[in-house]
Amino acid sequence: MQNRKIKDIHVLITITLAIIFWYLTFSVQLLNFWLSMGVAATTLSILAMWWGGFPYKREQLNTRTLVIGVGSAGLLYLIFYVGNILSQLMFNFAKPQISSIYNISNQAEAVVITVVLLFITSPGEEIFWRNFLQRWSMQRFGDLKGWLFAASIYAGAHISSGNFILTMAALIAGLFWGYIYRKERNTLAITISHALWTTGIFIFFPMI
Repeated sequence: MQNRKIKDIHVLITITLAIIFWYLTFSVQLLNFWLSMGVAATTLSILAMWWGGFPYKREQLNTRTLVIGVGSAGLLYLIFYVGNILSQLMFNFAKPQISSIYNISNQAEAVVITVVLLFITSPGEEIFWRNFLQRWSMQRFGDLKGWLFAASIYAGAHISSGNFILTMAALIAGLFWGYIYRKERNTLAITISHALWTTGIFIFFPMI
């Protein structure tokens, strides 16, 4: 199933669903966080592939993809490491907000969280936010405006968390992965990056 032209109505439907999912997950908290995010990422990625085509291509299986994926994950971790230090120096509320983000790690065992991050939420988010939404927005508004638009929507979905640090983190990550997608059009590379970064920052090298 190859990439196909994405319709505006399908984008509107999925953005609305994403905002609802993120609101229920971060604000209402009806279910376990990891279950909620798993359902959200799976639903959105299925719709994205149904309406937008399969995101991965055989030619992406190469050394360049691996280097970009692993290298960008490390670079983004370094950016967040510095950002963590600076934010706590600049804002009194930064440390408690960062701690509250890490509190969700208590809702499941580390091995369960790792599996969810590696195989469900990271691929699902990149399939939807970058390969579907950003691809549509770049076609609609041009590469630059489309990249900025998609990253803004990605960050905006996190506003319902009421956590300024989390929202800014989403904006930075959205711009970062969106930039790589804009330059490379390689969904596999950013999926690898997303998966390694999230497991690194949540499981193996947390910043608290």
